Amino acid sequence: MSPRLARPADARHIAALEESFETGRWSEAAWAEEIASQRAHVVVEGDADAIPLGVAAFSVAGETCDLNRVVVAPVARRGGVALRLLLAGLAWADERGAVQMMLEVEDGNEPALALYQQLGFVTLARRSNYYGPGRDALVMALPLGEQG
Repeated sequence: MSPRLARPADARHIAALEESFETGRWSEAAWAEEIASQRAHVVVEGDADAIPLGVAAFSVAGETCDLNRVVVAPVARRGGVALRLLLAGLAWADERGAVQMMLEVEDGNEPALALYQQLGFVTLARRSNYYGPGRDALVMALPLGEQG
């Protein structure tokens, strides 16, 4: 299976993937807006007629691509879905002339941190209480063309 572009009809299913998040969930309307945006690139993992197993949203501004969101269904975690989504986003960003990708990840999210570090992301800063009281974010970046 490989990532495909998200379609408006996917928004409902993508929003359902967010149910595994404690806080900060994106609504169906937010996902529909992201999918329709000219600035965003939203990819899903799943066959054309299947409910997506994962989603990632990216946007490019100038020379920087932001990984805005990545969500994988609990049953599909640790199966390479997030890696395939990120590789698709990195390729898209590189095609658009971005020279780096940036993201925020919750400090302590060991599976995500391991994946990002495997790809070569490095921590630039910490944002205290970014995800709520006592839940810091790490700001990470990767120069494009160097993913591992």
